[in-house]
Formats: sequence, C-alpha cells, structure tokens
Amino acid sequence: MSEQTNSANLSGLSPRAQVNIRSFLQDILTSLSENVLSVSLTGSCVTGDYLPGESEVNSVLVLAEITPQTLDMLAPLGRRYSRKGLSTPLIMTPEYIERSLDVFPVEFLDLKLIHTTIHGRDFFSGLTINKSLLRLQCERELKSKLIHLHQGYISSSGQSQALKLLLMNVYPEFFPLFRAMLSISQMSRTPPLNKEEVLSRIEAAFGVYLGPFRKIRSLGEEGL
Repeated sequence: MSEQTNSANLSGLSPRAQVNIRSFLQDILTSLSENVLSVSLTGSCVTGDYLPGESEVNSVLVLAEITPQTLDMLAPLGRRYSRKGLSTPLIMTPEYIERSLDVFPVEFLDLKLIHTTIHGRDFFSGLTINKSLLRLQCERELKSKLIHLHQGYISSSGQSQALKLLLMNVYPEFFPLFRAMLSISQMSRTPPLNKEEVLSRIEAAFGVYLGPFRKIRSLGEEGL
C-alpha cells in the first residue's frame, strides 16, 4: 500500500468490505498511478447507516486529468468491484470541483459533510458553499421529487411491489436536501450525518412529521 495512503476509519464496515476497499484502492493506484490526487469514501459507510450485505460503498476519485484512456483503465475495476459491493466511483478533477460548486451546491455540501479521504489530499473539507444557490437547488429538487412521486404513484397502478420500489429508490435522495435545509436554517450548527438524526432535526427545525420516512427505511431493512 502506498505510504501516502491515509489510515481510513472503516470500523463501521464488515471485515470483508474493508478488505475489498483496500484492494480497490491498491488497484486504483496501480492502474492510474500519479494521476490519482485523492480517493475518498462517502455515503452510508461514513454516516454509520451502512448495512453489511445490503449497502454499497461509495467513493470519489479526484484525478489530475480525465481522458478516454483513463476511463478504459477504470472500466474493468468498476465491473469487478460492483460484484463486491462497491458502487462505480464518481470521478472529477480539481477544475471540475471549482467550476461546479454553483451548479451542484447540494451535492458538494453533502460531500463536504460526508467523506473520509483514504488517499491523497482532502479536496472537500474546505469547500465554500453559497447559501443562496443552496436554497434555490433545494426548492427545485424538492418540487421535482414531488412530481416524480406523483407520476410514480399513478404509473404503479396500485401495485404494492412497484410502490415499495419507488419509495426505496427515492428515499436516500432526500437526505442531501434535508442536510442542505438544515445548513441554511441553522447556520451555527453542523447538520447531522446519520439518517435518523437528520429526520429528527428536520422535524424540530421545520415543525413537520417525517414518520413515513422511517416507515420507508423499515421496508428496506425488512427487504422487498
């Protein structure tokens, strides 16, 4: 393993997942060498919501450059590790991050809050997110998801299995928005990472009841 590789906090993951992550990192560094500026984990493996055998491990690669040759080298790794519970990594460059903060403020806020860098420089902890752009994206995304749910409910024709799949697919997409809403409304407090804590804080901050979200989570824990 590279001497530059940071000691990642993988204690919340199963031993098998830890082995796969370290193997994935080694393969990335071997394949792309000095083109790799940073490798970070994000998602449920960082928030404590990770369920062994159910959750996927999400990662972000920051590369010096992205070329067709780079994608060709990554493609076999994506196929190999998807079978081991690692989702296809996000890839970006430092220039892409700098030029995209105004376009994807919600996504980059979530990366800022939820990541652990296991190799190279941490590109996300120091990001500055524009609160006005954050509010606009929150409103746009929430309205879009409401329309999507309406359409999905109609197209499901009352079939319970189709409704469960619809709800389970959209469920995780709300949490970056909820954290962004908390970031806007509670300037002096860092939004929580764990999903249950996010739901509780949203209920307290906005006076809404989010019991249905807990029910959706229980559907996932029980299986479809």
